[in-house]
Amino acid sequence: MGFNRMFGVLVAVCICFGAAAQNEDTTLVMVKADIIDADTREPVKAKIKYESLPYGSKIGVFSGNSFSFNIENGSDYAVMITADGYSPYSETIKASDATDRRIFKTIELKPTGVNKLIRLEKLIFALGRAEITDASHQELDELVEMLKQNENITIQLEGHTDFRGNAKQNMKLSEERVEAVKEYLVGKGIDKKRIKTRAFGGTQPLSRGDDNESRRSNRRVEVRILSN
Repeated sequence: MGFNRMFGVLVAVCICFGAAAQNEDTTLVMVKADIIDADTREPVKAKIKYESLPYGSKIGVFSGNSFSFNIENGSDYAVMITADGYSPYSETIKASDATDRRIFKTIELKPTGVNKLIRLEKLIFALGRAEITDASHQELDELVEMLKQNENITIQLEGHTDFRGNAKQNMKLSEERVEAVKEYLVGKGIDKKRIKTRAFGGTQPLSRGDDNESRRSNRRVEVRILSN
């Protein structure tokens, strides 16, 4: 084999290898999930929205008791699910969690019964403040969607603080926090008559720990279903 011909073969091999590597980098991961009732295990028809993170440049919306879509390798997607009579559900799906480029899930929705308590896990308050951060908006928007889909539901927002510090100031701060959440919900179109508030200050901590995570978990607002 002449030098020029051999060189051409080597170039072709390199090009093919490079193309294969490039294709591997952009391989899609399939996400597939079933949506069921957490108690009965029966399928639940829901509204599903997904968007790419962090900027939401790719968005999809559909309905049903199952869903599937493709995501790019190395990407993260937020999935938000709402259904009549159920608490809203959200999750971040990471392509890195795939097995053989597939992610299969069973998503359990929790019914919203009277006196049921929903903890807003992603609603975070800074120490000593009542401002709602931008990072908290997604979870609050899911609550808005649930209230819009279930127009007979009334709720009570229950505010809590870290148990350290002055008890009177903690009570005032917890009042300000539930009012901030109520104001957000009303601003999104929820009738204020459907929202009651109650403040507990630092009297009902989730944790007595003195580390940052324990204190953060105590600074919270919970949603109690009063009627549906």
